[in-house]
Amino acid sequence: MAGKLMTQAELMAWEQKARKWVFAGLIGLVTGIFGFGLLTLEISYRMLKQAPVMTEAFLRISADPRVRQALGEPIRMGWAVTGELEDLPDQGTARMDFTLRGPQGAATVKMRAEKSPTGTWRFLLLEVKPPHAAEISCADG
Repeated sequence: MAGKLMTQAELMAWEQKARKWVFAGLIGLVTGIFGFGLLTLEISYRMLKQAPVMTEAFLRISADPRVRQALGEPIRMGWAVTGELEDLPDQGTARMDFTLRGPQGAATVKMRAEKSPTGTWRFLLLEVKPPHAAEISCADG
């Protein structure tokens, strides 16, 4: 049995439905790719924030009375962390930049650290730059 040919109106209706499905599929694909990228960023930022050197740096910074006065309390770490981290059992380096937020504003932080063979981090540079204030150094010596 031969297939029935579509009328002009049926063909136009089918094309309109097909276009809607193609458009919906493209929107879904773009949303999925964008969502996957954001998820990847969130996972990598969380991993960096939970690294021992970051935890130690944040504790040191948030304990400094000058930083607490400049930003207010509570102090929270911002979303993004940029830089590099190499954390091996007997050595390591960290070069990272991140932001802090408090009730009185936000500050940028520059951190450079080295890990000794004993496993302790030495902060070569741990500098907090609050808005409209001088830089605050929380580095070692």
